[in-house]
Parts: sequence; structure tokens; C-alpha cells
Amino acid sequence: MTAGNKTMRYAAAMLVFAAPAAQADGEFYQLDLGEDTTTAVISVERDRLSYGMVFSDYTGPEDLNLTASYKFSLGTPVTFRVGPAIQLEGLETVKGGIRFVAEHYQPTSFGSVFLLGEATTIDRGYFALAAIGFDKPDVTFEFSYLGDDDGFRDKVAAVAFGIPNTKASFRAGYKLDSEESFIGISINTF
Repeated sequence: MTAGNKTMRYAAAMLVFAAPAAQADGEFYQLDLGEDTTTAVISVERDRLSYGMVFSDYTGPEDLNLTASYKFSLGTPVTFRVGPAIQLEGLETVKGGIRFVAEHYQPTSFGSVFLLGEATTIDRGYFALAAIGFDKPDVTFEFSYLGDDDGFRDKVAAVAFGIPNTKASFRAGYKLDSEESFIGISINTF
């Protein structure tokens, strides 16, 4: 398993994070750039269906992930998603699997809290994320942990600053185990 595959799962999980208002239709676009990495994310949600694409060249060959999922709640405040995932590893080898996601978005007096857990059958990947958003100033702090059955692990801390009068945010973060800083931009219409 290459580091690119592992980052693809991280980026795919970010697709879910991109839609904190779990009941809203919208689109999410993100581009993160590090010294050795590039990740591009596109996510579209319509009613209970979500579709996503993630491209990454995490210190190795490029990977492309395609996902689709169906959203349901089981009568709880937690939103669940399940659906197929396809990974084009190194843009050559096709891997297929199932992705399971549980997420919870909670508005607060200061902004919001978002929690997410994900598991995928592709290389038994997993991802956990906690995000705390503030309304004034418009800033979100993200903390995540990811890994897979090949022994890959990483912890990521990031902050996103809302760009006034737009739906865009400037992002900056650090991958603790990979020891890499990154910057990026995201646009969220949810």
C-alpha cells in the first residue's frame, strides 16, 4: 500500500466533513497543497445521495477515488452513510469496496461542533475527525486521525479561515506523523 492510498481515504473522508449541514443539498470543492502532496476534492450532495471524487499524489503515484453514498438516520441525531467506493491506485490498479460513515453536526451558541467516523473495506482504512467551528471570527479547527491495515497512521491538525462575503475558506494545517505543512482553499455551498 502506498502513502497515496492512505491519503486518498483521508481526502475521501473530508468529503463527508465538507457537508456539515447533513440535510442540505450543496457542493464542496477543496484543494490542499503541501511540499510533497496535492489533494483535490469535489463533493456533490442531492437529497439523500452524495457523489465524490478525490485526486491525490501523496509522495508517490497519483490516486483517484470515486464514491457514492446513501444517507439515513435510523431516528437518531447521527447521520449514517453507506455506499460503494472505487480507487484507481497509481491511476492503474482498480480497487473496489464499501464505505461506511457516521457523522453528527451540532449547532452551538458560538458556532458548531462536527464529529465524524469512517471505515472503508479498501485496505481496511479508517478516519476520525472532530471540528469546532466559530461564527465570530469565522474560523474552524479540525483534528483528525487516520490509518489502515498496512500500519499507516497519521494525525492532522488544521484551521480554516472563512473569506468574508464568500463561501470560501483559506486552510492551513500540519500532518504530525508525515511531518508536512499544507495550505489550501475550499468552497462550501452547503
